[in-house]
Amino acid sequence: MAQEWIENLAQDIKHRNREVAEDYGRQQHYAGILSTQGMEYYVALVECLQENVDALRSQLQGDSTSSDISIQTIKADEVKLTRSHFPWIDARLTHHDDTITLDYAKSPGTAGDPTLDRKTCSFALRVTPGDILSVQDAFAEPPQQYQRPEDLARRITELLFFA
Repeated sequence: MAQEWIENLAQDIKHRNREVAEDYGRQQHYAGILSTQGMEYYVALVECLQENVDALRSQLQGDSTSSDISIQTIKADEVKLTRSHFPWIDARLTHHDDTITLDYAKSPGTAGDPTLDRKTCSFALRVTPGDILSVQDAFAEPPQQYQRPEDLARRITELLFFA
């Protein structure tokens, strides 16, 4: 009799919790993809930003608007971009779980206050049902998609250097 009761309880648990358990399994699977592919995307993004900065530096060399642009790795998931003038820029790009965040301040002149007038742009990392990583604007309607790291690097470069 106890065996039948346990079997019935087990069947009840299976029946009532199957969908929740399957959702949990999918979430864990997607979290694994976000963890590995998300960091790979971020590393490639930083490399693309460095290429953009190098190309911009080359184009401005010898011009009165020329100023050093630096990309400094703070941690594996954080870089700092700075430029002293024309435009002055103080920016941090971070990767955390399912988000890439650009926090920045800029001024068209020679200096600004890095604590004032900061802006933040967030980019959401998502996994499609086909297990493909997708990156999009987190709060824009409709959100812009950035399939390749170089696409997001271009967007970030434009945000920082366009007036």
